[in-house]
Amino acid sequence: MVFIRVKKVKGLEYYYLVKSQWDSKRKISMQHTIKYLGKAADVTIDSIPPEYKNDPKILSLLTSVSQEHENKVVVTAALKKMVFDALKNGDIEKMVDVAGKYKEQTSLAEFYDDILRPVLYEVGYLWQENKLDIGMEHVCSNTANKTIHKITGSIKSNERMENIIICTPDGELHNIACNIIESLLFEKGFRVINVSPSIPTDSMINYIDETKPVMILISVTLKDNIGSTVRLIKKISTIFSIPILVGGLAINHSSDIERKNIEATSPCVRIIVNSPLSAIVKTVKGIAKDNTTRNFKNLEPELIV
Repeated sequence: MVFIRVKKVKGLEYYYLVKSQWDSKRKISMQHTIKYLGKAADVTIDSIPPEYKNDPKILSLLTSVSQEHENKVVVTAALKKMVFDALKNGDIEKMVDVAGKYKEQTSLAEFYDDILRPVLYEVGYLWQENKLDIGMEHVCSNTANKTIHKITGSIKSNERMENIIICTPDGELHNIACNIIESLLFEKGFRVINVSPSIPTDSMINYIDETKPVMILISVTLKDNIGSTVRLIKKISTIFSIPILVGGLAINHSSDIERKNIEATSPCVRIIVNSPLSAIVKTVKGIAKDNTTRNFKNLEPELIV
């Protein structure tokens, strides 16, 4: 008999295609996993191996999942509209309320990924198309940042891990992405030092030496700032042996060659492209765990300003 087994992790359901077989020697039914199908919301009929696609139990379950997915799409669209209106009205309390209820059902990372980020992208698009006044765009951005700070401030401090620095390159003034990542890492127990938006490179070097972070995350929103990102990476890597993760809209919209050029700047660099926030947090946790023995080179006195 073949069926789909459901495993729930932190409120999210994951599916496994399982076959039940009778063990005549042990006289019990044994379950053997045929295939890991992934997150329940992402499973479709195409996820099922051909030989099992017509199984009535599997078809019945997938039908119910499909209906749930359609319902989620409708609910998500309504929440996006609510958040968009709240951003324009500067209604931080409404934003926090929506985030809290969404977090109860899924996670804070999914609120940022499914609701807030797409709405902010829409705000940016409308401004570029001259369909949204620059003043209103600023109101939306400021409301988003205040909301994120309030959400982060409401998280119970449980700082049990080492320091992580989040920053932007010199000239980069966009820091909503940095604040979102700070919020999620703080939730996971990291001591997060968010020095965005940009500060002079020499000041960054001094700050790294003082705080001894286990990792540095650099967010780049505008492609014009990729050059200053490379310069920042070079300066850091000349002095410290420390993992550097680089991501953001500018990286997402860069070509493979441009990304490889950034990675070639230093062996410490890793590029993050179009990754869900939950995956970024998982990557950070993995690197931080592996990087328990850091090698900070001695600072040359003339580099300190």
